[in-house]
Amino acid sequence: MKIWRVRRERAPLSPMGVTGAGLSEAGLSGARLARIAPWLVVAALLAAALLAAMAGCTTPATREVQAIELVPGEPRDGWLGPGRDVYAFTLSAPARVALESETPASGWTLDPDATLYDDAGRVLARDWRSGEGENFRLMRALSAGRWYLEVSDGGGCTIMADDCEAHRRYSVILEIEPLTP
Repeated sequence: MKIWRVRRERAPLSPMGVTGAGLSEAGLSGARLARIAPWLVVAALLAAALLAAMAGCTTPATREVQAIELVPGEPRDGWLGPGRDVYAFTLSAPARVALESETPASGWTLDPDATLYDDAGRVLARDWRSGEGENFRLMRALSAGRWYLEVSDGGGCTIMADDCEAHRRYSVILEIEPLTP
């Protein structure tokens, strides 16, 4: 009994993993592929970036990057809109802290909501209406460290006139009183 062996010749693979015969059949020579390949890579990267952005995979800005530094006794102005305004302050020693919002007296009812976070991102306190009118007022004894206050639009702008968007201003005030042992 005779066994026949068939020897197969393989066409060399291109850098893209396609055989030379397949490239020829597709009408792509090595020189033409070299001109097209960089554009294919760019197009693939742009498509991947677009898909990641549409899927919400982009890295959000951290609180620290967004934060507006609060200075005791100096009001910081904000605008209630979509999203949140982020404020930060640092205590070098334990202290009693008061954070309060003020809204302009007008026919508009603004409803700023506040959330106080520690440096690790844990919620320490929330307030909606402990201040005058619809304003927040947070009073806490805090340890030394970095603290963040996020302010958002609590209930939208309740209007008594035409244009709610024009009257969404508010201010945040930080007061610090050192704790005595």
